Amino acid sequence: MKAGHRSGPLNLIFDADDTLWDSNVHFLEAFESFALAIEEIGLAVDRTEIRSAVRDAELKRIEEFGYGRAPYVAALHHAAARLAQPEHRVRLRKAVAKIGTHLIERDCPLLPGVRPALEELALRHRLLLFTKGQPAEQLRRLARSGLGRFFERIDTPREKDVSAYRRLVREAELDPGATFMIGNSPRSDINPAVRAGLRAVFIPHPHTWELEQEEIQPADGMIIEVNSFHRLLEVF
Repeated sequence: MKAGHRSGPLNLIFDADDTLWDSNVHFLEAFESFALAIEEIGLAVDRTEIRSAVRDAELKRIEEFGYGRAPYVAALHHAAARLAQPEHRVRLRKAVAKIGTHLIERDCPLLPGVRPALEELALRHRLLLFTKGQPAEQLRRLARSGLGRFFERIDTPREKDVSAYRRLVREAELDPGATFMIGNSPRSDINPAVRAGLRAVFIPHPHTWELEQEEIQPADGMIIEVNSFHRLLEVF
């Protein structure tokens, strides 16, 4: 599917996590390591209770500090203190510290086709990066990826809602009719962008965070879905 018949460069706004590189699978693996550490210590706690404790702590940390790996590690520490008896807390705290260090320092491999597609798209369109997360974490990850040179503008908003997209349109002087948001999250990348008057390209990812999942709203031809990043070259 083509992006329409408009001639001239377009504004292509990209999400990063699970659009340009793998990310959420690392959080899933960190949770599994945390649950295994609880099991190895001998705590009688089932997975449902562990998941609930982590999720409650995670949402509180997000509200206070925003999205990112460091807030997630803080959530694991908080959940550990809630789940473990006093005699087990030191051992579990050490396990969480090890899990957290690995999560924060872990490289995020680029998804297939990302680099060559961005190289080609940057020759004919204006590329912007618009991704949630701790700014220092995301900028460090972007530097490691070597993709920063492709983007004219880089933003790390606390939340990607309708007002954030409208602010980006205003500050970057974007023509909404010539602007597409590209990402894997219905909640943050697709639905709010379309409500802000942009068009969108949805690239599903098998490990999209469950809290980023929601039904994509009917948008009368405003949304294109592709099954791989490389397909963007056919769209644009």
